[in-house]
Amino acid sequence: MASSAQDQQPPSAATDAVLVKSVEMPEDAQKVEELDFNKFKGRPITVDDLFQGMKHMGFQASSMCEAIRIINEMVGE
Repeated sequence: MASSAQDQQPPSAATDAVLVKSVEMPEDAQKVEELDFNKFKGRPITVDDLFQGMKHMGFQASSMCEAIRIINEMVGE
C-alpha cells in the first residue's frame, strides 16, 4: 500500500508551533554561550569554573547555577 505525500508530513499543529518567523532579540537579552574548555588548557578545571561557565548555557544550566547561588547564600547565613 503506497502512502501519500500527506501521510508523510508532520502534524500541522507541530509545524505551526515550531516553524514560526524569528524575531530580533532585545538589545539587553543574554546571549546563550557554550562552555569553552579551551580556556582551561594547561590547568585543572574547578567547580567554580564550571559554575561560572554554565551561567549562560541555557535554561537548565542557568537554573542550576541560580540554585547553587541560593544554596551558597543559605549555607553562608
